[in-house]
Amino acid sequence: MIELRNITLKYGEREILKNVSLTIKDNTIKAILGPSGVGKSTILKLMLGLIKPNSGQVFVDGTDITSLKEPELYPIRRKMGMVFQGNALFDSMSISENLGFFLRENLKLPEAEVQERVAEQIKFSGLEGYEDQLPENLSGGMRKRVAIGRALIFKPHMILFDEPTAGLDPVSSKRILHLIRTLQQSSNLGAVIVTHIIDDVFSIADHAAVLYQGEIIFDDETEKLHQSEHPFIRSILSDKILEL
Repeated sequence: MIELRNITLKYGEREILKNVSLTIKDNTIKAILGPSGVGKSTILKLMLGLIKPNSGQVFVDGTDITSLKEPELYPIRRKMGMVFQGNALFDSMSISENLGFFLRENLKLPEAEVQERVAEQIKFSGLEGYEDQLPENLSGGMRKRVAIGRALIFKPHMILFDEPTAGLDPVSSKRILHLIRTLQQSSNLGAVIVTHIIDDVFSIADHAAVLYQGEIIFDDETEKLHQSEHPFIRSILSDKILEL
């Protein structure tokens, strides 16, 4: 569904991505693994058309979005849900209001359909009884589930996750990963997960790409990471840390 083809991106003199090519297929979970600050989140922005590369192309469902204008990008973005690292919830709105906000503002759906979709995501995310709570009253894991529900409410084909378990306790992390896997199995949704946590990759990803110093040094089935001889990959497999 999504393809990055020979992408190069610079901020000033700094080259963030160097001739990066990636393919994310429908109904698969692909992890983009790498240390902080190497451009993993930048790849998600490219997929959404929020930034443009210096060279190369980005395709979504066969459409080259690289040169599209903002109004032309809207129907493309509708195909993808985005779960931000900080969740990006509205602090002054209840959980139900957060979930329904963009349906009311952007799609102008009938209120009955908005309520139906909100109730559906409340149930799927296991948030029954918290509909009228503000985000500040929820745990980190629950806020993440609200953010996932809000991404799903548009009925996208692919979900993009930026560090979905960062800052969460082990139990909450496991629940979020299980929720992502459930989405794939029950709704045939694909997912892209940007992370620096290698255990998350092995827990959930069908395929993995490793971004290091602006380049993709691995792109294959996740289990084949164990076969890599690249020094960086060997180091993270042994130490399970990416602060390098």
